[in-house]
Amino acid sequence: MKCIILLSFCCLIWFASGIQIDCENAEAINEEHIHYCCKHPEGHNDIIEECAKVTNFMLASKNEEALVDITADRAIRGTCFGKCVFSKLKLMKDNALDMDAVRKYFTEKFADDPEYVKEMINAFDHCHGKSEENTSMFLSKPLFKQMSQHFCEPQSSVVLACVIRQFFHNCPADRWSKTKECEHTLAFSKKCQDSLATL
Repeated sequence: MKCIILLSFCCLIWFASGIQIDCENAEAINEEHIHYCCKHPEGHNDIIEECAKVTNFMLASKNEEALVDITADRAIRGTCFGKCVFSKLKLMKDNALDMDAVRKYFTEKFADDPEYVKEMINAFDHCHGKSEENTSMFLSKPLFKQMSQHFCEPQSSVVLACVIRQFFHNCPADRWSKTKECEHTLAFSKKCQDSLATL
């Protein structure tokens, strides 16, 4: 009986000391650091830098110009930036994501990292199927209705935000940074999907 009580007590302490998630406290999550949690081969990108300048979109730094270095929240607000990037990378065809172009781009650009290619193509493929639904949700938000003259066609940025979320959530274990901040952010994003629109 003493063993059962002791074991129960130990389990309770272990459970209580685990990551505590408060879905009401989204401010505790530093989205600007999310891209450090899942290592990827991209760095400087001339197209992304050019589109950021043209559309006044703020990038984290000159060395962090990959699609997945951008927070999903900033991607969704940067509709003109997303449209510019997807247009220059030739990922859109007739106002729709061209999955053949996506496959070609990632397969050719990152031929030496097939795992990254697979994860990005999977993320785009998942988001491609949801892009119409997600774009409709975005267009129905009061912020978009009030400021629609400041936005471009949002489909590219909606897909980009979705890809960032997918890449983050499906990061291969060997690429994942096991820091406390990264573990907490992932746990928060999985438990509190409605609290943090960007993840």
